[in-house]
Amino acid sequence: MGFKIYIIAITNAANVNTTDIPNKIGFENLQPANEISISEAQYENGISIGKYDDTIFIVSSELVFEFYHKNPSDLEKKLTNEFPNSEIAILTLNQTTDFYGYNIISNGKRQRVRYGADTEIKIDFGEKLPEELEIPKDPLFGLYLEELKEFQSSDKDFTKKQMKAEIEQEIGVRTFFKLTSRYFGKPIDEKGTDYNKIKVTKFK
Repeated sequence: MGFKIYIIAITNAANVNTTDIPNKIGFENLQPANEISISEAQYENGISIGKYDDTIFIVSSELVFEFYHKNPSDLEKKLTNEFPNSEIAILTLNQTTDFYGYNIISNGKRQRVRYGADTEIKIDFGEKLPEELEIPKDPLFGLYLEELKEFQSSDKDFTKKQMKAEIEQEIGVRTFFKLTSRYFGKPIDEKGTDYNKIKVTKFK
């Protein structure tokens, strides 16, 4: 089935209460309900909010897509205004639909926005992140490229354009996982990640 991840992470938020977040993002009527794990929240409708150390995590399969427009949405503007000294990261992955995305905002400014679906890049804005630049140097990525070249040599219908699109998709997904280590200690698909320790409150 693969991962489904819909996370907004806000660093440098030690003095902010999670119960204040709905008001800050324009959902004044929401009230806290039950507590669930952050992994369970990925499959829930609505909004769930939690905090780990000084980072706030908002989970919503709807809100994350407000951050993948070419220009900042109203929600993105609200968050950057509320947290001007934070790093805000939108991290999205749905391996069922081959969607990945990340938007990294630092001190109120977009650094990098990239998202793709089904091997097509939809937005590619900003300078490449260190995590992206590391991927081509990874021996495991080299093995992936070798396998892809072998597949191309055996399938004449697999064009160079398709191969390039597959590589870019793989880089996007691998970058997503590397980025999660910024906020969870280790990537969410590795043992020892803090991701599995985090609880969030579902708001209704």
